[in-house]
Amino acid sequence: MSEKHLQTGDVLPQYSGKLRLFAMRFCPYAERSVLVLNAKNLQYDLVFINLDHKPEWLFNFSPKGTVPALEYEQGKAIFDSNIINVYLDEKYPDVPLQSSDPLRRAQDKLVVENFSAAQSAYYTAAFNAPALQPSMVENYHKGLNGLQKELETRGTKYLNGNEPGLVDYTIWPFLERFEALPLLGKSEFAIDKTKYEILTTYIEAMKNVPAVRAYRLAPETHAKFTESRAKGDPDYNMLDSSDVCCMRPRKKKE
Repeated sequence: MSEKHLQTGDVLPQYSGKLRLFAMRFCPYAERSVLVLNAKNLQYDLVFINLDHKPEWLFNFSPKGTVPALEYEQGKAIFDSNIINVYLDEKYPDVPLQSSDPLRRAQDKLVVENFSAAQSAYYTAAFNAPALQPSMVENYHKGLNGLQKELETRGTKYLNGNEPGLVDYTIWPFLERFEALPLLGKSEFAIDKTKYEILTTYIEAMKNVPAVRAYRLAPETHAKFTESRAKGDPDYNMLDSSDVCCMRPRKKKE
């Protein structure tokens, strides 16, 4: 799989007949759909997009030019990670990622909704630090506390149960990125193991889930990309020469 991000003027790769996901390597929303595809052991192609210089053909698959977008048949696509992931779970039911209980599915959606304030605080801290307010840091920790209490109440290894499910794969990409914030000088966003014992145990368990392990990036890698984006020059193709990526060993170019 090439990790080059295609941009304006680049040719659309030939369709192989597999599912094809248009994504950006550092996008948490795109990662949600990658994790679901991995968890279901589906064969798919992955095309990374430079979101500052989008290829013209991207809009044929995603009218707003956003990622992720899933091409499920040649020339036919759906977009938005939540829509894509529910579609995949219903279309390919052999590895179900949602409960059959309507109430539990509703509760899972509430977990994601209640966590959204922490996500918003992350974006401000990472990409608009001058606008960061103490209330945002407070909301961030409220989100972490709420997630920890939910894990404690459910009493299972993962939010979904003994195996991770859609709710876990929806929340995980942000937990992965939260670990980069202290590396960017935002120590107030650190996830303290003493305060968040249950949550940190969950985080370590998620890191070892095969679907996550195949795509996860180290905090240092996220921090490096975040710095480049915050400076206004996102280094989309940094993984072409990075030896930090967790996906597989890399050698520096001579």
